[in-house]
Parts: sequence; structure tokens; C-alpha cells
Amino acid sequence: MSDLQVGPERPLRDGVWTIDPQHSEIGFAVKAMWGMATVRGVFGAYDGTLSVRDGEAAGTLTIEAASLDTGNRRRDRHLRSADFFDVERHQQVVFNATSVTALDGGLTVAGELAVASTRLPLEIRVNVEPAADGALRLKGTTTVSRTAAGLTWNWLGTIGGDAVLHAELALERARPVRAPEG
Repeated sequence: MSDLQVGPERPLRDGVWTIDPQHSEIGFAVKAMWGMATVRGVFGAYDGTLSVRDGEAAGTLTIEAASLDTGNRRRDRHLRSADFFDVERHQQVVFNATSVTALDGGLTVAGELAVASTRLPLEIRVNVEPAADGALRLKGTTTVSRTAAGLTWNWLGTIGGDAVLHAELALERARPVRAPEG
């Protein structure tokens, strides 16, 4: 068994890891009102896996776009509309991680982010914290241009150009699927 090293005390061990949504959070923050206010939101429904084998890693994070919550129902309806996430035509936001590289006590996760009909390359710096029960906690933040992500609606320039994305993911080893007896 090979490990993707993240410092001597923080290996990302071979295997398949799944997200524990009860102990995870995925969200965003965007400046609004010409920078005078920050709108923060979280997504309530998502899942994903990370497969690590022989020092290579890849994975997928799938977010249900309609599960976004900013604490304001009217704003959330607008964010779900065709002006932004267009959840009727694009139900999911998907990040496909194509490589994971150990770097300075953490990881750099590279891949492609799919938002509505837009695809953009993305790199995220991630810290890894092993838990006593063998689970892992990954924390990462990155900044994405809203325009590059295809979220261009901006009435009178009230919304800032960048969105700060954050994820705190609790990963646990996937349970093996047992073959039916008989």
C-alpha cells in the first residue's frame, strides 16, 4: 500500500474515501452592494468520493445546486434562476479532481469545475487533518471569477467579480460492497 504523503505525520492513504455530509460544509461568499456587504451561502446536499492508489488520486464532488441557502428565500430563488445557477436545466455543480499533489504540508487539488454550462479549471490548496478514528478532514478555500464560472448577471454592478469558495470535508473510508450470498 502506497501513501500520498502530506508531511510525515499526514498521509493520504490508499483507498476509496467518501464524504460524510453530517460533518462537512460547502459554501461560498460574494461581495455585494458595491462591496459593502458579503453574501454567504452553503449547499445542503452533496456527495463525493476520492480514490487514492499508488500515489495517484482522483475524485468527484457533486453538489445539488438547488440546495443552496443564503438565509434569504427571495435571494435563493433568484440564485436558482436562469440568471445564475439555472437549476431547472443544470441540477448539479460538479468538481472532478484529476490530480492531487502533496505540497508544503498540504495538498493541491486540481480539476475541472462545472457550473451550469460552464467548465473551468480549478486548483485548490487543501489542508489535511487526520482524525483519531481514521477519518480525514480536508479544508480548502479558493477564489473563482464569477464571470469565468458563467454567473454574469450583475444589476448595476452591485455584485463583486469574484466568489470565494470553501469546503470543509470529512472523509471516511468507503465501506466495501458485499456480494450477495448464495
